[in-house]
Amino acid sequence: MADDSSRKIKSIAASYRIVGKLQALDGAGVTELAEQMDLGKSTVYQYLSTLHDEGYVVKRGHTYHLGLKYLHHGMYARNERPVVDLAQPSLETLVDETGEVGWITCEDHGKLVTLDSMVGEHDINEKFRGQVGNREYLHAHAGGKAILAAYSDDRVTDIVESHGLPVYTEHTITDRERLFDELDRIREEGVAFNDEEAIRGYRAVSAAVTQGEETVGSITIGGPKNRLNGEYYQEELPSLIRGAINEIELRGSVESPWN
Repeated sequence: MADDSSRKIKSIAASYRIVGKLQALDGAGVTELAEQMDLGKSTVYQYLSTLHDEGYVVKRGHTYHLGLKYLHHGMYARNERPVVDLAQPSLETLVDETGEVGWITCEDHGKLVTLDSMVGEHDINEKFRGQVGNREYLHAHAGGKAILAAYSDDRVTDIVESHGLPVYTEHTITDRERLFDELDRIREEGVAFNDEEAIRGYRAVSAAVTQGEETVGSITIGGPKNRLNGEYYQEELPSLIRGAINEIELRGSVESPWN
C-alpha cells in the first residue's frame, strides 16, 4: 500500500501552506511570501490570485490577508461538533459560579481545539483565555488529558507518535510512561488537572464529555494558581465539574427530558 505522502496533491498542499503562512505573518506581499516559503514569486502570485478570485484571501494595497470566507467553513465545522450545544448551558453555569474562565474543547487530528470560551467575573489577561480555533498539544492541557484518558492506549500512542510531547513549561509531561500513569489516574478520578503545564502561574481542571459511547470533547475551568489552590483546586472544583458532566450527559442521553 502506498504511504500517505504518495496520495498528496502537491498544489493543494502548497495552497494550504501559503494560507498558514499568511496567517502566521498577519498578512504578506508576494515577495515576502516567496522568500519565506522558498518559492518563485510567479508561483506565489498564481496561488494568491486564485485564492483571491475564489474569495479566500483579500488584498489591501500590496498585501494579502485571509478572507472571511474561511469563517463560514470554520463556523460550520464548529457547529457540527455535538459537544458545543451539549456543554454550553452547563459550562455557563460553572463559569458564573466560579468566576473563572471556561472552555469547550475537542480533539481534531491529534490536537486540542478550542470550540468556545466563556469569561467569568474575575476576568484575566487575554493570553490565558486563548481563542476559538486555537490548536494545542493535548498532553499539556487539562482538557486534552481528559480526552486522552477516554481514549484507548493504542489511540493515545498513535497521537504521541504523530505529535510528540513538546515542552511548554518545566512542569509539562514529556515522558510517555509518566503520561500513561497520569491518564490512569484521570480514568480513576474522572477529572484532569493542569498544574502550570501549559502556562506558568495557570491551573485548570477538566473532564471529558461523552455522548453514548463516543468521547465528543471536554469542558475546562481554569485560572491563576493563586485562586485555584488548596482544597478548592483539588476537591471543590473537581466536584463541580463532575456535576456539570453528569448534567451534560443527561442532556445528551436518548431518555433526556431536555430533548
